[in-house]
Amino acid sequence: MSEWPMVKLGELGKWAAGGTPSRLKAEYFGGIIPWASIADLNDGFVSMTMESITELGLQNSSAKIYPKGSILIAMYGSIGKLGINVVPMASNQAIACFIPNETLERDYAFWALYSLRSELIMIGRGGTQKNIGQGILKEQKIPLPPLGEQKRIAEILGGVSKAIHAVEQQLQLVESACVNSFERKFNLEMQNGARDASSIADFIESTQYGTSKKAKEDGDIPILRMGNVTYSGKIDMTDLKYIDLDERELEKFSLKNGDLLFNRTNSAELVGKTAVFESFSDQIISYAGYLVRARVNADSNPYYVSGYLNSPSGKAQLRLRAKAIVGMANINAREFLSLEIPAATKEEQEEFAHLFEKCEKIRHLLHRKLSLLQELQKSLATRAFAGLL
Repeated sequence: MSEWPMVKLGELGKWAAGGTPSRLKAEYFGGIIPWASIADLNDGFVSMTMESITELGLQNSSAKIYPKGSILIAMYGSIGKLGINVVPMASNQAIACFIPNETLERDYAFWALYSLRSELIMIGRGGTQKNIGQGILKEQKIPLPPLGEQKRIAEILGGVSKAIHAVEQQLQLVESACVNSFERKFNLEMQNGARDASSIADFIESTQYGTSKKAKEDGDIPILRMGNVTYSGKIDMTDLKYIDLDERELEKFSLKNGDLLFNRTNSAELVGKTAVFESFSDQIISYAGYLVRARVNADSNPYYVSGYLNSPSGKAQLRLRAKAIVGMANINAREFLSLEIPAATKEEQEEFAHLFEKCEKIRHLLHRKLSLLQELQKSLATRAFAGLL
């Protein structure tokens, strides 16, 4: 165990928290002062914020400007989420600001707070949205080695953080490669008149709404719900529920390899999420009522249809066609089939599907690399603040 002294964070620097100007005063917002919310925190450097406030908004609220290089930490919801502002900025009351004193190296303090995240989450109070206060943060103790050792530890952890950031950037490039390829090759050609327009009905053999049976926490048959289809067009097999189906229902509501799942009801931003179901075992998997199962015909490839619906032009058409119903948006099976899509030969569709497969293989490798780096980061942080690094 480390022989370094354990010191409360409240004794190692200045703490402050932000505030929110009245939303009823339009003149308080849209100014030149960056105003951070938890959504702006990225466990790294924060240079821009989604919102800004005016000098008048600053003066008429508890918001205050933090000097650049301060450590920002979330106290509500995503407790422990971190950021370092690279420009002076204010924040709302959900964020605390920590300015280390001369005994504490900033980047070391950042990683010390990072290592406390799990503990802070456990301490969090409240119902739907847990929170902590500045008082709790000030009471947390961290080991305080000499400044030279602090810098060494921060450099090691920072090096892993840079490697993680590099892999995340590679992932973004790979994930956008297929989308951009579809947009250039097919959508722009159709928009410029160099390619005919078709409808999704020309690619589909059959459609079927999902089951309305209530899902349970356990059972024999997993059921995919709208949350299991991601905005980027993937199937997320976490957070599964289960149902029971008789033989007749099994035939109707079971997925086959290559089936398209289309999210027919959701918010206006998310309606129309589409992914291709890939089966890697004999496990029967069903789908819920807010999803439409579409099965392509012999002349079509499901990855081509999904590629279109996940492209910028495809998503734009979905937003235009969605009907608002009591705070939600809807596109039924008939409307889904009528959506315009660039015409393509079977060979062109197969070519795009091959590109998609290559991108997916690279994406899986990068996700594995990212996972290993994140585990290394956690392990190193644990060892560092135990004096074992």
